[in-house]
Amino acid sequence: MKTQVKRILKTRGNVSEIELANRKKILLPPFINVKNGDILEFLPNFKEYNRINKIITDPDTGEIQKVTIFPPYQKKETIFIPPHTFNIIFRERFDDKDWKKVKFLEQFHYRGKEFNKIVGKRTVLLAELENYGVIGFGMLSAATAVAGPRFKLLNTNFKQQMRSKLINRIIRVPRIVIHPEFRGMGIGTLMAKHLVLYAEQYWAVNQYKPKIIEVIAAMTDYHRFFENAGFINYDRTSGYGGSGIKPQYGKGSFESRKNTDSYDFMKNQESKPYLVYPIDNKIRKQLRHFTRSKNFDVLLKKPQLKEKIFFKDVNVHYHPKKYECERCDKIRNAFGIVNGNSTSNILPNFSLIVEPGDVVLLTGASGSGKSTILKLLTLNPIKKLDEMDCTGILPNINECDIEILDSNSYPSIPLIDQIKQDEPLEEAIKLLNSVGLSEAHLYLKDPSQISDGQKYRFAIAKLCDSKKPIWVADEFVSSLNPEMAAIVSKGLRKIAYLYGSTLFLAAPHICYFKESLIPNKLIIVQWGKEAKIFSLKIQLNDDENILSFNLLNNGQMPLSKILIGFTNITGKFFTKQTIESLKPAENIEMEISKKYLRDVQTIVIKTNEGIGDIFYLK
Repeated sequence: MKTQVKRILKTRGNVSEIELANRKKILLPPFINVKNGDILEFLPNFKEYNRINKIITDPDTGEIQKVTIFPPYQKKETIFIPPHTFNIIFRERFDDKDWKKVKFLEQFHYRGKEFNKIVGKRTVLLAELENYGVIGFGMLSAATAVAGPRFKLLNTNFKQQMRSKLINRIIRVPRIVIHPEFRGMGIGTLMAKHLVLYAEQYWAVNQYKPKIIEVIAAMTDYHRFFENAGFINYDRTSGYGGSGIKPQYGKGSFESRKNTDSYDFMKNQESKPYLVYPIDNKIRKQLRHFTRSKNFDVLLKKPQLKEKIFFKDVNVHYHPKKYECERCDKIRNAFGIVNGNSTSNILPNFSLIVEPGDVVLLTGASGSGKSTILKLLTLNPIKKLDEMDCTGILPNINECDIEILDSNSYPSIPLIDQIKQDEPLEEAIKLLNSVGLSEAHLYLKDPSQISDGQKYRFAIAKLCDSKKPIWVADEFVSSLNPEMAAIVSKGLRKIAYLYGSTLFLAAPHICYFKESLIPNKLIIVQWGKEAKIFSLKIQLNDDENILSFNLLNNGQMPLSKILIGFTNITGKFFTKQTIESLKPAENIEMEISKKYLRDVQTIVIKTNEGIGDIFYLK
């Protein structure tokens, strides 16, 4: 059924009351895009509608088109950062309370509180995380009138654009903001994706549906989530100085504009990247040559270490120092302790071979020997420890090749000045982003001004910035909450892969992050018993059309349920092949066609025991 909007009776709180030409009245959300005279289509019928479209006629072609106005946009995404799943709803706002949540999040945008400086029509999508509430938003708005790259793309100029009303077919994304605690999860990319989906279905200005969505922002030089969502980095603006442009402001769709005469943010603009998402098919074809073709080759790991690390038949005994004091004597007498029987046996018959580039995860109860293994690795010579007796063959590693995680001692200078000091700013920001420190304001703070959790993530960034071939972290992510532990583990795994570093991580509780880390080796140490070693060595051969993998169980324990598959942008794992078991010293060949790699983020091989490997695409 189709009918015309006679008038908007009132908008209050959470609802708009609309009178139709058939004398019926309906209640709809208060922020829908309708005005007097609009033609509405109710589906499947007026009495039982579950969808309302606004019928428009394209002024240029005369084509009849539809714009959805009800139900409000709402889509669910699930992000997988094993073992955690995060259910996120991307939706339009429901009421004024939602707007207050958006205003709160505005403080985390690098340009601060400048909503009212956004020109023309605007709308917001919220990212609502299950059990946490609204943790992000993205905004669409009308485009600014002048953009040199747009004129080039659409073969027009300012006057032609305004005279033909082409400006009504351009949408801008003025900002995407995600709460700092939830960055590093890919939510920014998903928000950009949903802004596009919303624009395609829900957006129209004066009967004009959009042709392109554009982003003009300096931050896109450092944050790539728009490109990850399919936006094309087309060109750069030329910038301008002097008095700039004086925009004409309306009331907007959210609240009255204030002090617009004092807005001078469009003066002295520097050159900025111009990114575009083509909705129109002709423009999409036009941009084919600017689209980065997807390279389906695997980024091969290039370990910095050139030799394996060996532990062979290592036995470690601790014996406490004999302190002479009254209380110590009483304890020795009461419990019958003598020097000879107070020795602790740690790591009996411990042997381990670590391949260059391996990620080694040590776990076990407190005092079972995790830290001892790290000491054997990092202290050279071990004989300096007079409380420890050690036999067997130990690694002989140059101390200059090892970086140990330290989250306690950093100078009081901004974080951004302590990372990648000899490299471009882009590399420093990329590294901080990868460990979950992706807020512009955080870059400018010193370590004393950030939380303990943020300080730990900064310590991870410093570890990665060491450029050393071996990274060591005891009590790994123990100060982080379970979700952030998984996020940091996932990020660290990728950085180590890209840098060719070998990782030794120790933690008593690994269930919160093991599946995101996916170590090559898992070592479970036990009091007075031989350690259990689970290990999988994977050799990749990258041919033109086929990826072949040789899987070797080079550990002491059998492996079960070996899965090979892919993850997509949300981290969801799709199984392609399964092997039921792999005995120690047994190996097997697996192949995957590259035709399956479209829209793939990583290739993952994992086992029931939590070990495996990750391969990243170029």
